[in-house]
Order: sequence, then C-alpha cells, then structure tokens
Amino acid sequence: MRKFLSILKYLVPYWIIALLSVILNLFAAVFSVISFTMVIPFLGLLFSTQQFVSNPVAFRLSAEAIQHNFNYYLGRVVMDKGHIQALLFIILIVFVFTLLKNIFLFISKSLVIDIRINVVKDVRNELMNKILRFDLSYFSDERRGNIISKIIIDVKEIEVSIISSLEMLFKDPILIIVFLYVLFFMSAKLTLIVILIFPFSALIIGQIGKTLKKKTIRGQQKMGALVGMLEETLSGIKIVKAFNAEGFVEKRFRKMNQFYSNLFSKVWRRRTLANPVSDIISTISILIIMWVGGKMVLGAESNLSSQVFIGYLAVFTQVIRPARSFSNGYYNIIKGMASVDRINSILMHEYKITEKPGAIRISEFKNKIEFKDVVFAYDKDSTSVLDKINFTIEKGQIIALVGQSGSGKSTIVDLMLRFFDPDSGDVLIDSIPLKDYNIDSLRGLFGYVNQEPVLFNDTIYNNILFGNPNATIEEVEEAAKLSYAHDFIMGKELAYNTDLGEDGGRLSLGEKQRISIARTLLKNSPILILDEATSALDYESELIVRKALQYLMKDRTIIVIAHRLSTIKNADRIIVLDKGKIVEQGNHEELLKLNAYYKKLTQFEFL
Repeated sequence: MRKFLSILKYLVPYWIIALLSVILNLFAAVFSVISFTMVIPFLGLLFSTQQFVSNPVAFRLSAEAIQHNFNYYLGRVVMDKGHIQALLFIILIVFVFTLLKNIFLFISKSLVIDIRINVVKDVRNELMNKILRFDLSYFSDERRGNIISKIIIDVKEIEVSIISSLEMLFKDPILIIVFLYVLFFMSAKLTLIVILIFPFSALIIGQIGKTLKKKTIRGQQKMGALVGMLEETLSGIKIVKAFNAEGFVEKRFRKMNQFYSNLFSKVWRRRTLANPVSDIISTISILIIMWVGGKMVLGAESNLSSQVFIGYLAVFTQVIRPARSFSNGYYNIIKGMASVDRINSILMHEYKITEKPGAIRISEFKNKIEFKDVVFAYDKDSTSVLDKINFTIEKGQIIALVGQSGSGKSTIVDLMLRFFDPDSGDVLIDSIPLKDYNIDSLRGLFGYVNQEPVLFNDTIYNNILFGNPNATIEEVEEAAKLSYAHDFIMGKELAYNTDLGEDGGRLSLGEKQRISIARTLLKNSPILILDEATSALDYESELIVRKALQYLMKDRTIIVIAHRLSTIKNADRIIVLDKGKIVEQGNHEELLKLNAYYKKLTQFEFL
C-alpha cells in the first residue's frame, strides 16, 4: 500500500480536478440509477399495479421522499393525460437522465485523462531530475540499459496499469455505493446477500493476483537486460561488423528475447483470468439473487412485488460492471506495482554526494587547490585507488598528471569536481574543503576537454551553447572562431543550425574536438582540465586543435591528464603516479635527472 501511495502522491497538485471528477461521477451515478429504477413504474403502469399517492411531501435528499413525490406526479399525469402519456413521460425521463449521465461521465473522463497525462509527465520529470543529480558511482553500478528501461518502459507500464486505473478510483466506488444504497432501499435482505458475495470475490481475485507481481518483476528485469543488450550492440555496431559477429550477437539476443516472451506470456495469461473469473462470479451472484428474490416474490408471505424485483435485477446488473472494472483495475495495479518498485529504486535512491545547508557559493578561484592525505576507493571492500595523496596546485600553474592506466589520474580529477568524496583526507580550494561549497558553483570553476569529445544529437549552435546557456549569438560565434571551428561550420549547408546526429556522428574527430573546445571557451572557467585532447587525432587535425587550445589555456590554471611526452614538457610541475601513490614530482628536466620511474615512462611515451 505504501508503494502504491508513492505514486498517488503525484495526484496532490491536481486534487481540485480530481474532486471535480468525483462530484461529476456522483451526479452520473445518481442519473444512472434513476434511469434504471424507472423500470419499476414502467412495469407498474403496464400491469396496472402502480400505486399512486394523493399529496406530495417536502423535498429532501432521500429515496423515500423522491419515490413518494415521483408517484404523486406520475399519478397526476395518469389522471390528466392517461396511461399512454404516462409511459411516454417515463421514457422521456429515462432518455434525459441517460443523456445527462453520459455528459457528466464524458467530462469526468476528460478530467481524468488530464490528470493521467500530467501525473506521468511529473513522474518522468522527477526521474530525470533525480538521475541527473546521481553520483557517478550509481552509473558504474547500474547498467545503462536498465536505467533506460526504468525511465521508458516502467513509466509506460505505470501509466497503462496504474494511472489508467484512476477511473477505477474516481468512478467505480461511487457507482457501487450509490447502486448498493438504492438496492438496500429496494430490498435489504437481497442486498445483504450481495454484500456477502463481494468479499468472497475479492478473496479469489487476490489469490490469483499474488503471483502476478512476482512474475512481472522478473519480466521487467529481463526487459532491462534486453534494452541494455540492444543499446550495447548499437553503440558497438562497428566492432560487431568488424569481427563478423552478427550471428553471435543475434543468437544472444534471440535467446534473451525468447526468455522474456515466455515469461510475459505467463503474466498476460494470469492477467487475462480477471475477466472470466469476474464473469463467472457475476453469473453466480445473479443466479443466487434470482433464486432468493424469486422465492420472496412467489412466497406465501411475499413482501416484494414482481416489478420491484425486476427493477432490482436491472439495478443489480449495473453494480456488476463497476465491480468487474474494480477487479480488473486491481489486476492492473498488481502488475504495475512491479514497475513502481523499479522506479522507486531511482526515486528513493539516497545521494552519496550531498550539499551542506548554507553551502558557500564560490565565484572565482583565488589561490590554490590542495590534496591533503587523500585516500579513496570506489568500493569499501576494494583496494584504494588513491593512497595518501598530497600536492598543491597554485593559481596559474600548468600541472600534468602522469602514470600508467589505473594509476589514479582520472580519479584525482573526479575528486576535484566532487563527483566523489575522499574516504579520508581533504580536497580544498582556497583553503576551504570542497564539502563546504555549493556543488553547482564549485563545478562552475572547471572547464573540461576530454580525449573523446561528447556531443549531443542537436545543432552545432546548441552544442556550443551548452557551455553557457545565457550566451549571445555573437559570443557563440566568437568562441567558435577562437577554436578554429567557425570556418568549417560556415561550410555546412545550415551552418550553426546543422544537426550533428547521434554522438556528433556527422563530424570528424578533429571537428568534434574543436566544437568541444568552443563550448569550454564559452564557459570561460578559471580552471581547465585537459584529458589529452589531441592524442586520438591525426597530425593535421592535431595542429589545428593545438592552436585552439592555446587560446583556451591562456590565463588559466591547467590540469593535464597526460598520455604523450610532447604534451607535458612545458608543464610547471609533473605529478607522477603509480598504483595510487605519488612517486615523483618536479618539472620535466628535474624528473629526467632522477633517472627513475618518470624516465622509464618517457621511453614508452606513457603508452
């Protein structure tokens, strides 16, 4: 129930619309029950058994008063116009009330549609908001395909299974209550039998639904794996083709897809049981009512007239439809709860990187970055990636981080950006620990150009604007000119409005890198991180990108993750890492004179 309420909380902003829908459904239920109870006076007129009263009573909202006054006015019609006109009067009442019922139902359903669409929109927005603020550790622990599956498939399942059942919440209980009230007024004995049948029905449906959620959870997990495999295959399609592995990949996909199909076949069969089970229970209920009610009509001490009994059956058949809808809605909710569990794993995830109340906003870098006895491991049980790291970066310096793969270079950068927090020790900027800073303002100090530039499936203009959404068109173009990107951009048919395609696939690597540099120039951050921005480029592209980097590096503090010797010769200081420890520090000449680990690395160009 708690998990179900975690989704229903999204209804709160729309409570006025929901209340209006409930009121409209209440009116629709009243109009509906009046339409069906008209069968009683209709039959009474046909068989001349209808009783009339001579005087009306004061109006009040009770079945007795309404029935009394209706009999009075119907009697007046019979006396003034005759029986044929009275029958026409009843038919007209049924038509008008049926029309009103459907108008109110239509408006109510329209309101529920608005609620449904907005609730799903709010769930997706919150999921995206949460995911964008997750610590990087979440993405290393969770497969991308599973995350995508939760956002797209599970939210869709919640929409289909739970949000679509809002009508069940706003309409069906009201209809059932109104109909049961009228039935109880018509015959208390028969209605008590009906009330006893309902819990029995719920027990049967509940037993069938117990295993539905378990199977659905397994199915949703497998769907996540299926989406993950598809995403991996499309990302690595070049490798698949290069190794002639299409058959191998297809075989894996077919096997997983077959398992998923078999599992959900069982889920849907069990879910389909809702209709036949409800139909059988409904038929049994009607037969019991017919038997007991028939005995009451035909018995020696009959206290139930035949036309009232027929009217009772007419109204009772209307209880069955919302009751069946309620049971189907229960099945839908049970199935949807598996998806609720999965998206709650995102919505209820606790951040590891949190911001202190009243955190300091930092707008400029004044003095230095310090690492003091920093120890860090990605998992508590694993070996430390960084072990007692101590160094200082003064403002305006060019610092190079050097070491073999896995030595901790990228981890140091991640700690500066506060993607992770040290297990012990401190990282400080201007003598204040990073934990004391506002996270957004802290990351605003850093610009980042990586080895494999990340571009989005959007226009060139918007990809550059990503660095500073408030920049003007002139500032975007100036950044492109300084990064030597403007000329090739203008050579495109749509210039800055050219769509880059998936991962910027319509540009060469060198062009992508210059767009990335333009984006970083536009951000204009005082600290720049370069993850060897030219190591993957050909000679000609590298020369152009290096010219662009000269503008980018001007008057900034530079941290270079080095892969090539040529990149770091002019660094003010080189920090040499090995297995998470700093083994040497100094400039290029000083480290060569040591004739130690750094010199050994230079022989292999750090590769």
